[in-house]
Amino acid sequence: MAKPEIVLSGSCMCGAVTYTSTSLPTEMGNCHCLTCRKLSGAPFLTFADFSTSSITWTSGPTFKKTRYSDFAERAHCSECGSPIYMRYDHQPESIGITAGTIDEGSVKGVLPKADHHIFLREKAGWYDLPGDDTGKFARHRPAFQEGLDASRRK
Repeated sequence: MAKPEIVLSGSCMCGAVTYTSTSLPTEMGNCHCLTCRKLSGAPFLTFADFSTSSITWTSGPTFKKTRYSDFAERAHCSECGSPIYMRYDHQPESIGITAGTIDEGSVKGVLPKADHHIFLREKAGWYDLPGDDTGKFARHRPAFQEGLDASRRK
């Protein structure tokens, strides 16, 4: 059986956390929540969504896992602090890798453009959104929020 082709790789700033993926992200989006802004030091943090099964961690156990909410886990490099991923409890088959960690020179194919902005109710006042056709939402996108709410009622 042929081994799946690696289509991209990525790492944290110091290289202690490394990964590969056998698929391109299904989508990319920008989160403007206060937690993402504080963790990144920027007006938003861009996540690239992957199937969890397509990601292989190629480094040792260098994660610091944290929970800033009751519905998701985040991981950072325990050495340099780079944010690496966010995984929602109700979607264990999906993982949001921070897009800035993707080594663009490794990409076989074309990365999708970020097509939505979420948590605009927490957007930095000093940042103006581009006047493009990306989706813009006060919280999560409606279908995602419905799934999250349903999982919390269980």
